[in-house]
Amino acid sequence: MNVKSLTAAHLMNKDLATISPAETLRVAARRMAEQRLHCLLIPASEPNRCMGIITAKDIVQILCESEAQVLDQLHVADAMTVPAISVQKDFAIIDCVRFMRMSGVRRVLVLDGVKPVGLLSFTDVLRAVARD
Repeated sequence: MNVKSLTAAHLMNKDLATISPAETLRVAARRMAEQRLHCLLIPASEPNRCMGIITAKDIVQILCESEAQVLDQLHVADAMTVPAISVQKDFAIIDCVRFMRMSGVRRVLVLDGVKPVGLLSFTDVLRAVARD
């Protein structure tokens, strides 16, 4: 299998874990740790709005500047990125990787039109290359 011939839909993870923007960062961190995730998606507040994302990196960066108690005081809404960087499911993997690199992110939301259908990460691409 030639990885360059694949699309985001071929390699994406279809399990989308979400969290409310009202939850504390401690709840988000705990959920990521328990489920072995690197990010959580935040559903859009209105039909025509974009989803957000919070990553482990976002939380760790806050901890670099504050004490751990801040995780109980700040909410997901305080640290999330909106809109989540996204690609269409039929985008070529090579273009997805270039876009991720240019955007400075390790994972992107995969969309089918405007509907979220998966997450694609550098790790997903690495696994495909290792299998090839």
